[in-house]
Amino acid sequence: MVQCRRTAHTTTIEQVQLTDLENAAYLPKGRCIKGMLAGNDNWRSPEAHFKGELNKPSDMFSFGLVVSCFERADIDHTARADPAKCIYAILGRVICGPDEDFAHHETQGALPAMIRLQRQVSYFGDSEGLNGLMTHVGDEEVNCQVLSMLWEDRDQDGIPYKPFSEWSELCDEQFIDLIKGLMNLDPARRISAYQALQHPWFLDRHGSIDSLDDTSGRLVTDDPIPADR
Repeated sequence: MVQCRRTAHTTTIEQVQLTDLENAAYLPKGRCIKGMLAGNDNWRSPEAHFKGELNKPSDMFSFGLVVSCFERADIDHTARADPAKCIYAILGRVICGPDEDFAHHETQGALPAMIRLQRQVSYFGDSEGLNGLMTHVGDEEVNCQVLSMLWEDRDQDGIPYKPFSEWSELCDEQFIDLIKGLMNLDPARRISAYQALQHPWFLDRHGSIDSLDDTSGRLVTDDPIPADR
């Protein structure tokens, strides 16, 4: 739900409230959730799979998974002029969701969480991000052992997951850069929501952001939002 104020040339978004929260909690600044398997399996961040510390960076990873699915569902880019069409597109697949490949690995004895983690490491991993994630969840040595195994296995036969930047159907360098910022394996190196809003991929589709107070959350854009949105 969005509360905004419109003039002839600007739209000021003053307050946004989330709905359909299901299992959610408000975290004061500097606090985190730890020790629970939070979130939907298909949108869960790598640190969440290990029941590690969860805060805003975990949400940004999950958001990146959703955005990347929107873009893959509209590979021909016909919806570029209307970002809403990406949201309502019929998705070709969910990047970390069940599909034929997922079912195949399950029949081979792989655990669903390990399949999803292998995809995340293969799609979005680099050595620096992996080391940062190990530091984040490294209070249990087995977590680091699992991540090392997934990293070493990413090029093995039977692991068909190419790095995101090498997906042949993606030709938008701005979009690739945005997703790489959202999906960094290291929570400490992911971009924030504020930084994402300033990214050219969003600005090109929603108009330039004249001002965004990171304290109050008030956003002003010179691209008025249609009344029916």
